[in-house]
Amino acid sequence: MKTVLSMIALLAMPTMAWAHSGHEGVGMFHHMFDILPLVAVVIIAAGAFVWKKNQ
Repeated sequence: MKTVLSMIALLAMPTMAWAHSGHEGVGMFHHMFDILPLVAVVIIAAGAFVWKKNQ
């Protein structure tokens, strides 16, 4: 229980949510602009696969 409370306290700290210095983003998504083209290609490919499968 002591470990769980310590972990919750660490996760609740506001500084844990901010990206490291040198980025404009917040939290986990501060590298999103780096991988956004890849994510877009995967979404388009999946959509095309589903569309082709349903025809």
